[in-house]
Amino acid sequence: MTKTTNSRVTLRKAWRAIVPPSFRKYGQDVAVALAQRRVEAALANNNERPVRGPIVISGLLAGTKGISRAARLTVEGIRAAGYSPIEHDLAPLFSSADASLALLPTDQPGGVWLMHVNAPEAIAALSRVQPDQWLGRHRIAYWAYELSRVPTSWVQAAKAFHEIWAPSEFVADALRNSGAKTPVRVMPHPVLLGAPPFSSDAFNDDFVVLAMGDLKSSATRKNLIGAIEIYKRAFPEVSSLRRLVLKVQSDDVHPGFREAALTAASGRGDIIFRVGSVTDVEVGQLIGSASVLLSPHRSEGFGLALAEAFLAGVPALATGWSGNVDFMSNVPELLIAHTLVPVHDPSRVYRAADLRWAEPDIDDAAGRLRMLAQSPKLRRELAARGRASVAAQMHAWSREGLDATPLGQLVDV
Repeated sequence: MTKTTNSRVTLRKAWRAIVPPSFRKYGQDVAVALAQRRVEAALANNNERPVRGPIVISGLLAGTKGISRAARLTVEGIRAAGYSPIEHDLAPLFSSADASLALLPTDQPGGVWLMHVNAPEAIAALSRVQPDQWLGRHRIAYWAYELSRVPTSWVQAAKAFHEIWAPSEFVADALRNSGAKTPVRVMPHPVLLGAPPFSSDAFNDDFVVLAMGDLKSSATRKNLIGAIEIYKRAFPEVSSLRRLVLKVQSDDVHPGFREAALTAASGRGDIIFRVGSVTDVEVGQLIGSASVLLSPHRSEGFGLALAEAFLAGVPALATGWSGNVDFMSNVPELLIAHTLVPVHDPSRVYRAADLRWAEPDIDDAAGRLRMLAQSPKLRRELAARGRASVAAQMHAWSREGLDATPLGQLVDV
């Protein structure tokens, strides 16, 4: 099978995972537009007055991608505050033509329907589920995006929701600056409620740098090739006490990545590649085994792995721009200098040449990485400061914080 054929198969699978079966005969943009029209038609003549009821949380809950991990954290955040969320995995709804799946998992009306999937999937779900199942429920969309403005289709989709939750000020500003009129609330991911972190041994003699990314989220944005260049610049000589581990997911989406990464590694035996999907526990083990998590990203909506690293006692060295700055501003030693450049993504996951994202400074990052390698004590101190900042964001998920949202007025505990 050729690389081109492999790429087409992967895209077809991704398409089928998002678009309801009845819309697959259309092109993706057309299908999303049709779904939007169906939703708008359902809303047009309806005078909604949400009443108290249950809270349903929908998402791709069984998946291994970052958005699935984040959706599971949302369920835990709601549950930890004393609410009783009803979980609803959207994967069967998207992958089957069975009309019986076009129902929410409760017969009780009212309450809140919180969808932790991004705009295309959210509109697809709304158009697929029978309107009498969701009209009369307070609808919350939980969205993340990685550029300073969201696509026009997202602004249109926002009209179907009463409120949007965003994981960072960066995402919230992107929605507002794009013209979304729906109220936006910043709700950082409740990372502290995830699987217990595997603690790092900051004084281990080995120095392990971990870089990780899902290429379905754009290889260019995740910039793992940049991580290789930074590591090589910081440590030109191979040492048995140092290594860079690159954890790559969805490498089949970007057939040219592996060749480019191997070329960048130049046969260095201290640069190790790991591919394939991993569970939440395995992610925690990877992060906990590292001395530093390196993320020379070009943009992040939040930076879930970075927050998880701090909780595990691992300092995260990351580009000082976008969503991760919310919880990294108090650790400037770990923020890589950057310039803003026009967005150019060969994979076309992001098509916004009029917008800018970050280009991390390789020399600055290499210098900071060397500094961290020289001082286990500094690594521990910086990780502790980062952890405190991540923990401070948890107030939004306290019972007091959630009661201040529509949940307090509309959800039966």
